[in-house]
Amino acid sequence: MIVCLVLPTQRYLTEAVGGASTIDRIAGYVRSLEGVERVRVICGKDQASADLFALLPTDWDVHRCTDLQERSVLDAIIDACVGDDDDVIVAHADLPFLNVELTARLLDRHRTYRADYTFADGYPVGLAPEVVNRRVLAHLAGVCRPEPFVRQGLFPIVLRDINRIDVETELSATDQRLLRLVLAVDSMANLIVCRALADGAPDRIDEWDAHVARSAAQHRSRPRFVSIQTLEQEVHRTEYSPYPLMRTDVTAPGRVMSIDEYRRIIDELADFAPEAVVHLSMWGEIALHPDAVAMVKHVLNTDALSVLIETSGVGWSDAARSQLFAIDDQRMQVIVGIDTNDPELYRELRGVGLEEATGFAEQAIEHLATRAHVQAVRFDRSEPALDAFYRHWKERTDNVIIQKYDHFCGRLPQRRIGDLSPIERFPCWRLQRDLAILVDGTVPLCREDIGAGERLGNALVDGVAAVWNNGAERYRRHIGGEYDGLCAGCDEYYVFSF
Repeated sequence: MIVCLVLPTQRYLTEAVGGASTIDRIAGYVRSLEGVERVRVICGKDQASADLFALLPTDWDVHRCTDLQERSVLDAIIDACVGDDDDVIVAHADLPFLNVELTARLLDRHRTYRADYTFADGYPVGLAPEVVNRRVLAHLAGVCRPEPFVRQGLFPIVLRDINRIDVETELSATDQRLLRLVLAVDSMANLIVCRALADGAPDRIDEWDAHVARSAAQHRSRPRFVSIQTLEQEVHRTEYSPYPLMRTDVTAPGRVMSIDEYRRIIDELADFAPEAVVHLSMWGEIALHPDAVAMVKHVLNTDALSVLIETSGVGWSDAARSQLFAIDDQRMQVIVGIDTNDPELYRELRGVGLEEATGFAEQAIEHLATRAHVQAVRFDRSEPALDAFYRHWKERTDNVIIQKYDHFCGRLPQRRIGDLSPIERFPCWRLQRDLAILVDGTVPLCREDIGAGERLGNALVDGVAAVWNNGAERYRRHIGGEYDGLCAGCDEYYVFSF
């Protein structure tokens, strides 16, 4: 049996999780497995840290790839195999809680049913590896794409030709996917969650559901998605937007966050939540900000923050558009909200600018490729033309987003097409993961709190860490089943950003 550990990042691998580093925990996990003939660590060339590799067991093989693309990782796994009938255990190397009992169940199922590929489902990410037979690896390599090897591992590759692959699944007794837990030390936010779960972490896999339930309050560790309103001006008075309830004339110039104020927030965020996604701009067209590109670049100048630019595609100067599309960094993504290709409907929903918005989206797809997205909000007015919109853009990119309608806790009329809400209410993902900052630094309870009626403080006065921590009590009330105030009528609690 071969164990292949993919190492996407090494930033937190030596940090203590329950008294031992993740490297030590992984080494203990491998030692507990029976019949391991070889261990290979697969990393990118930029992960070639002599100090880190000195901590690995001396009999482990380290393979450095130019980058961790699907094909390079699969080639490294194939190269590690020694026989046609090898069972290969594949996992990321930043998972401190890989479970020996669950691995044994996977191997038993894999061998009993002579499967090509076996995985676990219903558990939090990070408890189970994948098991694949060497026979199928060459076939998977043939359907690979030049894409990064993602957290889901081999599963997305298997899905591309699943009818020709014998797949077995080990199911959890209780479905824990809804928790959205990633028990990896790939970010500060996840590291903190792992440290909280390390206290009393069970060896028995069937005890994990109760264990994670007891620590529910600790699942809210650091913000993952931070929306910042950089200015108060829009280019459109959009029919489904609540912004006119905040400002009578949304297209008139309003307050603007200065570049210095913005940098203060980003610099604090880089220390507090280093891997967060910064969303520009909430309630305001980022194209109209005089320092829009500089704001994007300041995020990318940090070690690990990412930036998501959400724009109508209207209002960009030629210079700013060229500078934006020249940015070659996978941490930057762009969403262009267009809603419809029908000129008359566009004028009714948004106003003028369809040709400009369409041109911006096409250029974004051309220059940014998979980092560009086109978006439509689905509601009663857009529904008749939505299929044509989807088919038109799907011919140009896979990244077509159909966003649900948001009535903002009853502030807008209910105009959704179908009810997507879960049968049973659960604690809000936005309260657990998101932070919203208005143009003057005010932090409302969440994005839905359009009047900032329940404020968590001011990021420019109190600091990012303080305003985030001020939201912990409301989240604890959600865990206890209390959905009062604004939360009582919310239809966004199950919407997941990043």
